[in-house]
Amino acid sequence: MGFRRLREWTSRVGRDGPPLRRRRGLPGTLLLPVSVSIALLGVRGALAAQEVVVRGTVVDLEAGSAVAAAEVLVRSTQLRTLTDAEGQFRITLPGGDEEIRLVVAAWGYRTVEHSVDPREAVQAPLEISLKRMLLELPGLTVTANRGNVRPGEAPVSVSVIGRDELRRRNVTSLNEALPFAQGVTFNAGQMDIRGASGIARGVGSRVLMLLDGHRVLQNVGSSIDFGLLPLLDVERIEIVKGPHSTLFGANAMGGVVNVITRPPLEGTQTIVRGYYGVFDIPGGRDFTEERLSMRGLQIQHARQIGRAGTTVFLGREGSDGFRQNGDVQRWRFRAKTVFGAETATPWEVFLNWKHEDAEEFFTWRSPERPLEVDPSQLDDWKRDISLVVGMTANAVVTPALKLQLRPQVQHVRSQNYFHDNMDFHHSTRWGADVQLSRFAGGRHSLTTGAEASYTEISSNFLSPTPAVTDLAFFLQDEIEISQRVRGTTGVRLDLHRASSVEGDFSVNPKVGLVFEPSDRVSVRTSLSRGYRAPSVSERYSSTVVFGFRVVPNLELRGESAWAGEVGATMSPWNWLWFDAGVFWSEYEGLIEVAGAPGRVLTFQFRNVAEARVRGLDAGVRLGLVPEKLNLRATYLYLDSEDKRTGRPLTYRSAHNLMTTLSAWADRVALDVRHRSRAEQVLVFPLDERGDITLVDLRMGTTVGNVDVQAKIENVLQAEYVDVQERNPGATRSFRITLTSRF
Repeated sequence: MGFRRLREWTSRVGRDGPPLRRRRGLPGTLLLPVSVSIALLGVRGALAAQEVVVRGTVVDLEAGSAVAAAEVLVRSTQLRTLTDAEGQFRITLPGGDEEIRLVVAAWGYRTVEHSVDPREAVQAPLEISLKRMLLELPGLTVTANRGNVRPGEAPVSVSVIGRDELRRRNVTSLNEALPFAQGVTFNAGQMDIRGASGIARGVGSRVLMLLDGHRVLQNVGSSIDFGLLPLLDVERIEIVKGPHSTLFGANAMGGVVNVITRPPLEGTQTIVRGYYGVFDIPGGRDFTEERLSMRGLQIQHARQIGRAGTTVFLGREGSDGFRQNGDVQRWRFRAKTVFGAETATPWEVFLNWKHEDAEEFFTWRSPERPLEVDPSQLDDWKRDISLVVGMTANAVVTPALKLQLRPQVQHVRSQNYFHDNMDFHHSTRWGADVQLSRFAGGRHSLTTGAEASYTEISSNFLSPTPAVTDLAFFLQDEIEISQRVRGTTGVRLDLHRASSVEGDFSVNPKVGLVFEPSDRVSVRTSLSRGYRAPSVSERYSSTVVFGFRVVPNLELRGESAWAGEVGATMSPWNWLWFDAGVFWSEYEGLIEVAGAPGRVLTFQFRNVAEARVRGLDAGVRLGLVPEKLNLRATYLYLDSEDKRTGRPLTYRSAHNLMTTLSAWADRVALDVRHRSRAEQVLVFPLDERGDITLVDLRMGTTVGNVDVQAKIENVLQAEYVDVQERNPGATRSFRITLTSRF
């Protein structure tokens, strides 16, 4: 069968359904393995004489300069590529007379759609011009639907932090930048999206963290390990808000954060980044005569070797912290190789390693000495060593099919050196993700796949020590109802099994709709279900933590949520962008720490909460004076209710506001963060607490080939509790960062 006949056959199947299905009633998804097998057997070899090669260059409209790493997507297919350092791209299509629609996107430019006549495309290279925005707006994103779309085309809310914003914010770790994303808050260091999470030490994260699509939560506690994430080669961070277990599985109760790294396309480059800072402890709160400081040195080298681009990173960081028992010492190493990054079938292999020694601050000594710990806890510390090795293989990419494989191995070793326990655990998680996308007949884009993982553990505080198996199957259909209306339906089946307990089986559906009255306005709505399986530490912990006895709960079940949203995104002019969403979530069986039945001063993790969270999530970006003065602001309103008590959920602030006023291309910027008083806390409700307002000042310039940045955090030296009672917030600090690229 020739490729043209195959393409016509698959298009006819998409429109009319296969004869086999009509006669025997078999599901259409059974055709997918057949299509993949045909592709893998070399059907594309019959295409050589009929292929159309589209070449072109993407340039800045005003400057005429090349735009590197711009994404070029063929509309209604699975084909995509990136421009190289000269802005050039090449993409191969099967022959035909149908018009080709290219979508071209780059950070900081307005996304354009360019129509191409295939007969003219072979005669001369294209030149596609992009218009620079006065504001930084995201281009294509991949996390919302496991494929490339513009944020306005997804039926869910997406927030994006780009590499330029990361650089200008002068952060030492990604958790310093994420609080500035729309809809995101941090509670005593724990990430929360739209009020899905509060604070409970030991409870796994309700935010799923991904690195280039690979899961990077810790194996035993299911918590986010920010020390394992890269910084210098991050292209963007995509935050998809709301329960999204349909595509991504457990832990995506509040949302999904995907850290997308930059492909090494710019030839040979070395980056050296060093920083040094000091903490300014308020008078009367000093607990040491030594100067408390932070420092770090990071080196990254990238080079192109044939068709492979390799990036190697090594970093050493340390901080004394602003309070007693706040010392952190960390080594980080990262290596990544991408084969054929500029092609439609890139393959990527990566390795991330972290060695960290960190002291533990559990609660203050007294209100008069809030930066000190109880003498019995002094010098409590823990060691964490983490290693993640993964691969993303685009095995088959044609206009009709895309087969992607993601195997991964994660190994974690953790050891406590506390005054009341020496708990340790070693764990290895073996996992794989297979995704098959099929485009049928111009109207449907079907994404189906499966995930499987097995985790083996050794520990002295888990009773019994378990092994964990997770299996999942997901299916999603994106329907182009018309040129302006798109629909999404999907479902995911999750099976979670662990030693000595009953398995969890969860069905998580979703449905969404997007209406685009113009290319600058989109309206969205969605309804979805989220699910999170209990973490190993929640179900099996048998230990003593700071004097509190914790016992296992083998009857613990997974928690779930239904969520809906209605929202809109608008960019009517180059100097204005606005996004807002009204959301609602109903949670069942939330896992929290509670008293063990019939036992005094003994605790365990239990399914104790039925809750509701609703609110408004809004963001605006304004170019007040072109190239000179910009304003960014986000606002999150939360109305939460614990259905057992009728009171607000713990550690949620009703009003959360963030603003950034920047001048002269962000060379000077003022950040203001405000959150209202948390109405409810878990342990010490009578402790005094109030609103939190923090002001940061950033400045930067370039001297030769060196970027010089200065940052003052908590300029006004606000004294506050960091949401969790008896945990003081960070004092004022000063930091200088030097970055050289050569």
